[in-house]
Amino acid sequence: MKDFLEIFKWFERNMFKLIFIPIGVVITYIIIMFLIPIFQFVGFVGDGYNEVQNIFQEMEKYIEEFKWEKELPSSPKDDKSV
Repeated sequence: MKDFLEIFKWFERNMFKLIFIPIGVVITYIIIMFLIPIFQFVGFVGDGYNEVQNIFQEMEKYIEEFKWEKELPSSPKDDKSV
């Protein structure tokens, strides 16, 4: 009977931990479950932005590398910059 009272007192002292720690773990798990898709979407948008930025950098590089040749007018009548 004394052992039963010891067990009962232990449950009485630790009831808060026994109830609220599992509830806290479940709430934390639910919050993480809702946040993971949000972070994945933010990462997807960030990757898309980086990809567009890379495309523009490549276009800028190709424009700089392109050899621009000025066309000379073939006759004086074609020259409209008078």
